[in-house]
Amino acid sequence: MKHIFVVDDSITTLKLAESALKNHFELTLLTSGTQLFAALSKKRPDLILLDIEMPDIDGMTILEKLKSVIGWESIPVIFLTSHSEKQVVMTGFELGVLDYIVKPFDVAALPGRIKKHLKV
Repeated sequence: MKHIFVVDDSITTLKLAESALKNHFELTLLTSGTQLFAALSKKRPDLILLDIEMPDIDGMTILEKLKSVIGWESIPVIFLTSHSEKQVVMTGFELGVLDYIVKPFDVAALPGRIKKHLKV
């Protein structure tokens, strides 16, 4: 089973994502960039579902760091965010994000969106 790290400071979003994905993927739920980097030191996920706005380290900065570290640079990242502004989207794609899923997201469609990228 593919393993996904879901990173969001909103417990509500984490719970919604968990309910949508738990029957399709192994999940690790994380509430900060700091927790993400600690988890990455122990395990490499098949995909990271990442919020942009978080209090400790924002998603764009996390993405930049992921893409600069050997061994992490190839982990696919999908932003799960309320940001849909053209400049934010363009910046994310320039930094290497795979896709954007805009909040509020369709819980029923979420597993399919992720499976498409993981080819499962």
